[in-house]
Amino acid sequence: MKEKMFVELQHTRVYEKIVEQIRGLIENGTLKPNDRLPSERELAQELGCSRTSLREACRVLESEGLIVSKAGGGRFVQEVDQRLTLTYQVNPVDLLERTAVMHFLEAREALEPKIVEHASERATEEDIVKIENALQAMKEKLKYPEEKVEADSNFHLALAEATHNFVFVSMMEMNLHLYRQVRKQTLKSADRYSESLQEHKEILDAIKAGDKNRAIQAMQNHLQHLRDNVLGFINKEE
Repeated sequence: MKEKMFVELQHTRVYEKIVEQIRGLIENGTLKPNDRLPSERELAQELGCSRTSLREACRVLESEGLIVSKAGGGRFVQEVDQRLTLTYQVNPVDLLERTAVMHFLEAREALEPKIVEHASERATEEDIVKIENALQAMKEKLKYPEEKVEADSNFHLALAEATHNFVFVSMMEMNLHLYRQVRKQTLKSADRYSESLQEHKEILDAIKAGDKNRAIQAMQNHLQHLRDNVLGFINKEE
């Protein structure tokens, strides 16, 4: 019987788990440069996931330069030298068109104030604890640049989960991951990260108080600073 390379998924954020699993197989050498991934149907079946989740995971892996799609030929593990070029030499903003990056920001500016409005009204004690834990994790990652993005993502996802609306959660997951490379750059600065921590605390405090107007204002303030930071980064690289 053929031994399975992939492990069937057990958790809810399916495409994240797919990304982690394929990334791990590439990093440990199980999947080698130029290896072709199984067909979409075969891989979805082996992972026990939907094709929609698999496609979303592949978009993330492509944005990270780990795999490449070839017209009519399927998906392949990227050459090592090309992966290094994508990861370290190309401006990460170029992995997604600059216009697209601004579209993601625009979407967050429309989405997240509404998320914190509902979170202020609906968050349970368990939700509050989860948001607090996410903020604490952000503080602990201050000295670990590579882990800042994940910690920041978890905070914003915890806010979305506090709305008890799965559509908000799905939309936030997609937005946060599609421009992961850009966020790595914008969170590099220790000073900016410290400011961001304070902004996140103000959002949390407003939600704990059930003050939706203050929560909205705190989120809008945070997103304006994020926009300024991203624009500064883009202009610097041009």
